[in-house]
Amino acid sequence: MVNILIVEDEELARRNLSRMLTSLNGNIKILEASTGKEAIQLLKQTDIDLFFLDIQLPDMSGLKVAETIRSISKYQLAYVVFITTHVQYQLEAFKKYHCYDYIEKPYTKKEVLEVAERLIRGVQKIPPVEKQVCFELRDFILRIRIDDILFIESQGKNCVIHTNTRLYTIPNIAMKKMLDKLQRETFMQTHKSYIINTGSVDRIDKSDRNSWLAYFKDYSLPAYISDRYKESFMKKYDME
Repeated sequence: MVNILIVEDEELARRNLSRMLTSLNGNIKILEASTGKEAIQLLKQTDIDLFFLDIQLPDMSGLKVAETIRSISKYQLAYVVFITTHVQYQLEAFKKYHCYDYIEKPYTKKEVLEVAERLIRGVQKIPPVEKQVCFELRDFILRIRIDDILFIESQGKNCVIHTNTRLYTIPNIAMKKMLDKLQRETFMQTHKSYIINTGSVDRIDKSDRNSWLAYFKDYSLPAYISDRYKESFMKKYDME
């Protein structure tokens, strides 16, 4: 699946571009954002392979969105295509934000598809990168494979990361900051003291009226799901 994010504030133009890209008979998912803020939220929640960015947005410049994209390690080499009527931004787009192409409005379907087909082929040839989360501790830097994480448990000012093989204690980190670092849509907070990788849950014990228990394959310790999060957890869990 190739995830394409279109960032365009004009609804008609955004829908038109989406239809053009959807006409490519491939394994493609189109995501849409009308503001820079929406785009940044989406790219943190979902792994995006290809960006089509309008430079003129109502809340911030598309160049600022590109700056955020490049600041995230997994997007340092992601394909970015700028769309605008302002050709004076072209040099800055290429040199500073390393965009891969530039489409000037008004564009044709042929122009869009030529660019998209070329970059999608590039995405599909790139082997998947093993995603990791990095913690800079006092005496060393710790890297943990994202897929190895079952859940995170808050213990006082620290967070304990549970994997199948061992526990990692990360000192002085809040749950919100931990969730932001993970940058993967399968992770969600399910309790004031727990973040769960929903993709790793093996079964759910609903016998306790106050909190459900989430269990993981080949791991004895459960994570908790409180009343506040039960509905949102099941929506995400049912989509896995």
